[in-house]
Amino acid sequence: MWHDALHELPPALRHLLARQAEAAPVAEGSAAWPRRSFLKMAVASGFALGAYPLLAQTSSEAAPLKPTQQPSAFVRIDSDGTVTVTVNRLEFGQGVHTALPMILAEELDADWSRVRSQLGSNDPAYADPLWGMHLTGGSTSIKHSFMQYRELGARARAMLVAAAAARWRLDPAGLRTQAGFVIAADGRRLSYGELAQEAMAQPVPPQVRLKDPAQFRLIGRPTTRLDARAKSSGQQVFGIDVRLPGQWTALIARPPVFGAKLRTVDDAAARAVKGVKAVLRVPLDRGAEGVAVIADGYWPAKQGRGARP
Repeated sequence: MWHDALHELPPALRHLLARQAEAAPVAEGSAAWPRRSFLKMAVASGFALGAYPLLAQTSSEAAPLKPTQQPSAFVRIDSDGTVTVTVNRLEFGQGVHTALPMILAEELDADWSRVRSQLGSNDPAYADPLWGMHLTGGSTSIKHSFMQYRELGARARAMLVAAAAARWRLDPAGLRTQAGFVIAADGRRLSYGELAQEAMAQPVPPQVRLKDPAQFRLIGRPTTRLDARAKSSGQQVFGIDVRLPGQWTALIARPPVFGAKLRTVDDAAARAVKGVKAVLRVPLDRGAEGVAVIADGYWPAKQGRGARP
């Protein structure tokens, strides 16, 4: 039953599940898909709800930390104390480029005025920690990464405390942190910027103690959005703003129904648009076909796609 259902999934999901199956084969005679989970995804045509089987995973306290759990992939502290948090989700206006850094900064005890955010790459560290794929949608950003970012902040904080303890030759248990500083009982202070290089050389603690929510000073409080100034002043860079040498843009004209095939393509009007480089028939999901208009920029590609013979 579930093997038949796999053919209805998008190719990327089928490929992911196939890789997981090869990495963790099930015993003969056991159910091929021991766990099922509902996967909610936002798609261009609306909101999709599908039942996708997920492979069971075993956990062990002795298991090494995953890439999604490594502070070095998510936190950079400059010598001036600026903390840059890498975000594993796209910003669609939902505020995730403030929310996730705020969650991490809470456990890090960072000075919020010095916190910045940046977008992650396609590195495995920035995959969804539950589903193992790069995905933004279904209202899952905070749901799936709340504990992840808390633990990342707590691990980075523990490493900063360990670095200060090593420099002062003190017991880490006797040190505390506040607004970007590690503070000793006698009043000595070291900024996170001063400790950053040494801290990154410390072992990454697999287990960390998180704050009691009663101690939160950022989460649940009014907080300035990190992207507010750039967006309100027109300085924010979006995907459509990216310009690289020799870059072309492709837009696809899709059929109105699933599985529709093209009979013919009259591309004369599209090719007549200045800047259009090529018009191609391309395969789409569920055996359908579409037309890709390739141009030297978004606007000519859009005009070409909209051209009618």
